[in-house]
Amino acid sequence: MNGTTRTFSRLPMALMLLLLPAVPSMAQTTSGSMQDDPRAIHLRRIHPPEPAERIDWPGRISALLKEEPGDLTVTAVGDMIFNQPITQLPDPDRASLFRILQEADVAYGNMEFSLNDRPDLQRPFYNFRAPRDFRWELARTGINLVSQANNHAMDFGPEGLKECLQALDQANITHAGAGTTLTEAHALAKTELAGHKATVGLLSYMRYWTGKYRSKDPSAPSLSTIDPAVILVARDGKVEKVEGPLESDVAVMEEDILLARRKADLLLVSLHNHDVTHHRAHGIQDKTPPNEEIMFRRAIEAGADMVLGTGPHVLRGIEIHKGRPIFYSLGDFIYQYGTPDRIPADILHQRDIEMPRPLNVSVWDRRESREVLETVMVRMTMNQGKLKRIQLLPVAIDDEGPLYGVPKLAGTKRGVEIIALMQKLSEPYGTRIVSKGWYAEVVLP
Repeated sequence: MNGTTRTFSRLPMALMLLLLPAVPSMAQTTSGSMQDDPRAIHLRRIHPPEPAERIDWPGRISALLKEEPGDLTVTAVGDMIFNQPITQLPDPDRASLFRILQEADVAYGNMEFSLNDRPDLQRPFYNFRAPRDFRWELARTGINLVSQANNHAMDFGPEGLKECLQALDQANITHAGAGTTLTEAHALAKTELAGHKATVGLLSYMRYWTGKYRSKDPSAPSLSTIDPAVILVARDGKVEKVEGPLESDVAVMEEDILLARRKADLLLVSLHNHDVTHHRAHGIQDKTPPNEEIMFRRAIEAGADMVLGTGPHVLRGIEIHKGRPIFYSLGDFIYQYGTPDRIPADILHQRDIEMPRPLNVSVWDRRESREVLETVMVRMTMNQGKLKRIQLLPVAIDDEGPLYGVPKLAGTKRGVEIIALMQKLSEPYGTRIVSKGWYAEVVLP
């Protein structure tokens, strides 16, 4: 349950695979489904595949994962929209990515889908759902800590949320930000790690551009939210609206952090931030508005050891605030939002206002912006309660073909470009990021 302590013991992956139920391999074609349509976007390729490279990914990862006595590793990834099995894929650039998560003490991600067996409860157009048994596939990725305060946690209503929470508990995946009551949604989620005396805690909150997700009944299934406040300002003879996080909600977050600080040796805070809609009229939202930076910094000042931002579906910069890291957005990680047997992807691409719509391009050839498909996996090393190292591992996501939405470690050229992007986005915060070849490190003060 949320707010309770768990002991999470890392099993060797070979043993885990024996213990967990088998998940069928990813479906390529299904007779009579949208997947047979030759126009189907998940099969139609308009870009040539990236040139194959000879990269010794197992060797690189073995060198990366070397530890010293007392090291505690935390990995963090962004939004996960996940409904097709991928952990069985043999490609070294994909298998090695999951190995990093599996070998970490704590592997965090934002869970922007539901685990439930009630498709009839679907509310919005988007169908971000997998059956309850898919919890074992989520566990196989190595993820053991998830935030759920986001705008898709309630897509299947209160009953869908309850089923999802139960499924996560059964898979021993610690979760925060959603609960069967508002108090539970605000509760600290804790996990104790085998081989470490430290207790790791997570608090999770969502900031949306409206109060749509605010709990209307504290005794019913709820999310922990930081709602918007709007004031009117007179400028140059005109009246403008200025928006920012509601002060009282930020104060509640600070109180949660102060209480949690007494119960966790390492405290993570997740902020799922939608300061505006993703409508492409707003362009690529890779910069955090100054009014939104407030709640991230206040979380650090209240006692969080790190703040993990998700929501914009693109990368944003990194700030070291009072010696502790803020990741304003970790972008996407698994992005199977258009998987054809879950939602007709072709209809989605025609109607989705979040998709780019270039001139003279068929709806069948529309693709996500490159920024949505590039991200980093964050790997942090703690020792004796101090932050020792932050590594950034470049990741690319497939946007066409049968592995639509599946991440992999980025190749040489793309990896260099992703690192350069992170350097550019983080420069305004005075954060230095140095290349280490195929990955990068954040320079700590």
